[in-house]
Amino acid sequence: MRLLALALARALLANVIAGFGARADDPVRAEDMPRTSRYASTHSYLRGGEAERLGLEAENARIPGAEDNAVEFGPDIDALGNYTQVHFRLEIAEVQEEIYPGKFVTFWVYAPLGRSMTSPARLPSPTLRVQEGEKVKVTLYNTHYLPHTIHFHGLPQSWDMDGMPGMPHPEVMPGESFTYEFTAGAPGTYWYHCHVQEDVHVPMGLAGMFIVEPRRPNNHFARMTPGAGRIEVPAKGTAETHQTEYSLIYMDVDERLHRIPALTNDVREIERRMHRDYDVSQRRPDIFLLNGRSFPYTLRDSPIIVKPDEQVKLRILNVGGHTVHFHPHGHRPLATDFDGSPLTTAQKFRRDVFDVGPGQRIDLSMSTKANGVEASGPGIWMLHDHSLGASTNKSIGPGGATTEIRYEGLDAEKSMANHESHARYFDPAYYRGERPVFGSDVTDAAPLVSRPDLDYPIRAVVTDPPRLDLIEVERHRTVATTCMTKAKSIRQIRLKAGRAHARPGEAYGFEPRELNVGRCEEIELALENEDDIRHDFMIAGLAPMFSLNFVGPGTESARFISPDADVTLTFHCHVAAHDKVGMMGELIVGRGGKIEPDAQIIKAQASASVDGVGVVIAALPRSSRLVVDHEEIKGFMAAMEMSYLVADPNLLDGVQAGDKISFIIDRAANRITAIRMLRKAN
Repeated sequence: MRLLALALARALLANVIAGFGARADDPVRAEDMPRTSRYASTHSYLRGGEAERLGLEAENARIPGAEDNAVEFGPDIDALGNYTQVHFRLEIAEVQEEIYPGKFVTFWVYAPLGRSMTSPARLPSPTLRVQEGEKVKVTLYNTHYLPHTIHFHGLPQSWDMDGMPGMPHPEVMPGESFTYEFTAGAPGTYWYHCHVQEDVHVPMGLAGMFIVEPRRPNNHFARMTPGAGRIEVPAKGTAETHQTEYSLIYMDVDERLHRIPALTNDVREIERRMHRDYDVSQRRPDIFLLNGRSFPYTLRDSPIIVKPDEQVKLRILNVGGHTVHFHPHGHRPLATDFDGSPLTTAQKFRRDVFDVGPGQRIDLSMSTKANGVEASGPGIWMLHDHSLGASTNKSIGPGGATTEIRYEGLDAEKSMANHESHARYFDPAYYRGERPVFGSDVTDAAPLVSRPDLDYPIRAVVTDPPRLDLIEVERHRTVATTCMTKAKSIRQIRLKAGRAHARPGEAYGFEPRELNVGRCEEIELALENEDDIRHDFMIAGLAPMFSLNFVGPGTESARFISPDADVTLTFHCHVAAHDKVGMMGELIVGRGGKIEPDAQIIKAQASASVDGVGVVIAALPRSSRLVVDHEEIKGFMAAMEMSYLVADPNLLDGVQAGDKISFIIDRAANRITAIRMLRKAN
């Protein structure tokens, strides 16, 4: 109960702090700091040592961009010092991911319940981990524009929690929520996925790994991890036999399917093209992913880092449509578990290629003991899917689900990610087919002429959809600032939000969609969220940024002061894809219209790069992203918390939450190209 009391105290503290505005030069906010108190960590250490302390910190660490209640424990702790219940809250987001250099693809993913302006959504959907015997609750908030469910594949549960539409519960409609409940059974590697039109929804990304850990005393570990990959603090049961642990999720992509929602806003058209026109029997995967990335980004996102003479646990899940032929160079792992069930000693076997069919899981124990049987010795070894074509990016190699097994202590320059000979693979032009595979000094890069006598399949080249991050930057560019003098009047405006206000072809809407206010008027906006999900009202282009975000149904209010200018601003819901499916409107100040930018803004808009200053919320080198709460960047972005791509993840070395930094953004690429430390976090 002591841990529960501490958790409640932390929550109260966060609520108090959240009531005050934070500036970019303030110290890191309490809600962005680890949630484990020094007192709880000390007592965990006394109960068992360093493993307990690290486990507790991992279990309570905040997920950048997620609400605190995305994972909740309690209400009780058993005699072994473990929670008796865990509650996950997931929503569904449409995301556009850069999966290899220059290639942006649209996916649907489950994601931890997000906060205003930010979301931890990424591909693959988050890895969920529980302990055997725990009561598990998973609340699905369907923030998407199509119906969905969650099926917990392989986990024992009652049939009414199986996630099959109509058996007995219907699918979860847009704007609705549903809570799945079951007790975690036998330890093992499982997975979860959508079971509505699963031939489309699973390949779109609605799938993630689900791990049941063996029950041990004072067993603490990270419960929800966005994406997959290295498990920094293994649970006690795994740590008894392995020093390192990785989750590896394989997917394949038919880009023709993923282009449909990227190029269409009408929900009716999306449904018809994806579920009726698209012929899944003629599916043709041309992109192959490991943990949501293709080579060479897999080298940064999912390298297998090992030490000599240790045991490494590899949990492998195939959510794609082809059989993965898992091949680690220089190693012959031992198969220990299939589909969540342990193999007997007689059933275990050692190979260098393992077949993993669609929907299957396999657990491997990979030894790094250099005895010529289990491993060949330290080095940098390739790990890839040996299926034909799976090591390419749209038929250009190297690419696909390829990464490396890298031994600690070796020169980082020897990594495939840093090796000089691989630099061209990080150039988007290479995968557009604009650079010779072997270099201009080896092959002639002259244009090919037509040869009717040569008959072979030609790699398809299509125009990529617009980049959403560039659209977002333009939308949030500062247009007007709030009135600097005392408001001339005060009044309340009520705004309704939800599915009930959608128009034909939409999923959600606002009512009304046009708000008229006076100049220098203080507005109390009362937002009535009529749905069971999160909606987020934001005025784009207004500085300082105004946003109101909460899970409905219910009404909440906040105040802003309108600009002292005749201007028309856009307001929208900032939850992923809600604006494209109906949740947009106009705020007309005075007579409305456009404001001509001043000379400083015109100069900033014409520059190739912009400078910013802010406080780091999270540094995410695996996904090459930096989440920063920054001041207004004139001519580019209002003061807000934003997630930016980083040109080189090495820029994030030594950067941590709470650091105050200055940074440079390449406007055209919308990437941070330089970071300078101004003040380290306390």
